[in-house]
Amino acid sequence: MPSLSTIPAARKLSAPLLVILCLALPGGAAIAQTGAPAKSAPSTQAIEQVVIKLLKSRPELVREALDELQRRELAGHAQQESKALAASAKAIADASDATVLGNPAGDVTLVEFIDYHCGYCKKLAPSIEALIQRDSQLRVLVKHLPILGPESIAAAQLALSAGQGATAQQVHKALLSADSIDADSLQAISRQFGLKPVDVVAVNRQLGEVRVLSERLGIQGTPAIVVGDVMFRGAVGTEQLAAAIDAARRAQSAKSAKAGSKPVADSRRVARPT
Repeated sequence: MPSLSTIPAARKLSAPLLVILCLALPGGAAIAQTGAPAKSAPSTQAIEQVVIKLLKSRPELVREALDELQRRELAGHAQQESKALAASAKAIADASDATVLGNPAGDVTLVEFIDYHCGYCKKLAPSIEALIQRDSQLRVLVKHLPILGPESIAAAQLALSAGQGATAQQVHKALLSADSIDADSLQAISRQFGLKPVDVVAVNRQLGEVRVLSERLGIQGTPAIVVGDVMFRGAVGTEQLAAAIDAARRAQSAKSAKAGSKPVADSRRVARPT
């Protein structure tokens, strides 16, 4: 004899509603208590009538069911994201396709995917700088993801052409603070820092690697930030990022201690020299 879950109309209902229906329909209590189907399965029409009556008397069940659906979807998405981050951990921490800020040998890495045309990326810049100044052991990798047009691509190419080090950091800050990143503005920045002509083939290869990584991580916009096993999409506050950095450092220390290695020193909130 079929159970509720085998009836077409019932299969469309959420788990919470099915449980309620089991108790509401004739013979449902027996199903709920014993798990055995009733002698005669209710008709589709009977189920629909009970659903209509139930929702009219308790409309809050719809919200509860939708909340449960959203919770499950978010949990599933978080699980998929965690797996993607773990699978791409090496590429995420690779500095060869990024502009390095902060301490290149820091114990915790914050990875930021940006576009120099992105207003939110520009607004986030002071927060990133504040974190670097507060934490002398923070390593920041700026992964260039130019998705907002040709000017974004040209700006990213210029940033990567600066290589690594102090000049690259200054170029990055200049691009973020520039009112425009049109051709004239980029040429002016290039002259200001004495940059060599862009090796388009080399930098495009780097940009391609970042784009592939962003696709693996499901990043569709900027900014996106990765700290440890956590990803932030869009603008995020300084303290929220600081908490994620602290959590990543604690997790790393715990992992080192468990492996019998020397725990990572807690260097949070150490001011960098100005």
